[in-house]
Amino acid sequence: MDPIAIVFLIIAIVVVWGGMAASLIHLLKNPDHLSGEEAAVDRS
Repeated sequence: MDPIAIVFLIIAIVVVWGGMAASLIHLLKNPDHLSGEEAAVDRS
């Protein structure tokens, strides 16, 4: 593989996994309280 292809591969991996990690951290800090069983209880 060309060096530029490896660089773009690394950039793509960092963007995808970094976005997933950022969204996971955000979800852990700000949980969605209106999902699952709690939503059914709140709407009743």
